[in-house]
Amino acid sequence: MQDKANLTPAGTTESAPIQASRYQRVCRWFSRRRKSLAFHFVRGVAYGAGAGGVGFVVWWIENH
Repeated sequence: MQDKANLTPAGTTESAPIQASRYQRVCRWFSRRRKSLAFHFVRGVAYGAGAGGVGFVVWWIENH
């Protein structure tokens, strides 16, 4: 027969905390950073519009 290791009794019967699903973690991440993401999105749109406007003006001057 095989020898069994000495097992010590567990201190509690509580199980380990259940890890949240990836969907829940992503949703919490977005909710914590919503303001920052919105600000950076608007900033990027503004930069894009500005660059497009400057490009259009340069194109218009070259062609007229």
